[in-house]
Amino acid sequence: MIMESKNRRGIFMREIKKTEPLHSQVYHIVKEMIMEGKYQPGERLVETKVAENLGVSRGTVREAFRMLTKDDLLAQKENSLFVYDPEAQDILDIYECRKSLESLSAKLAAQNIAAEQLDQLEQIITESKKALALPDTQELTSLNQKFHDTIAFASRNKQLIQLFEVINAKVLYIRNCILKERSESFAVLVNDHEEIFHALKERDPAKAQEKMEAHIQRSLKVANAALNKQMGDPESSLG
Repeated sequence: MIMESKNRRGIFMREIKKTEPLHSQVYHIVKEMIMEGKYQPGERLVETKVAENLGVSRGTVREAFRMLTKDDLLAQKENSLFVYDPEAQDILDIYECRKSLESLSAKLAAQNIAAEQLDQLEQIITESKKALALPDTQELTSLNQKFHDTIAFASRNKQLIQLFEVINAKVLYIRNCILKERSESFAVLVNDHEEIFHALKERDPAKAQEKMEAHIQRSLKVANAALNKQMGDPESSLG
């Protein structure tokens, strides 16, 4: 069982299980810390420090870092590795890809979705409304991801699902690192989810595609506003 301990940075980290490949565990642990913002965008990661914190070899960490670099969650500059720090154009590019992929997934899901998947979506929306009332931003983010994952799998298109998973980590990273202070936007996005759900339940591919495209475009505007606020430039725009 992976336990938690507090390291020198004052961060609770999962401890290594000796029963699983170490480089895979380190990969998932560091990825989780990046996704949760425990390592900040642009922060330099040093093999020796991570290895010392986790009690593993530098070679193990190096292999995990290689996997994270392949995911584009770490970027190499000269001889150092830094946590992915997306620029405005990166976010625009990711959301443009996401809009095309998820609009298609909604269209296909309207034709192929199973009854139990519709039930799952309805339950996600119910739980999202409860989380909104608290509000619980972390739970809303998790439920949001489950909603989009369910629709992608309901498309039953293996190639689309693979492409969806390629950008999924970056989308979640952007949500966690850029949209974490935008809790006021969740009410609108949950309403969008409800409209998408009804289109899927009606088995209307064109409507489901239209609603999903509008939803992703709205999400892009939220990301844009959050990024501009961080940059201190309310007049700038992603495009």
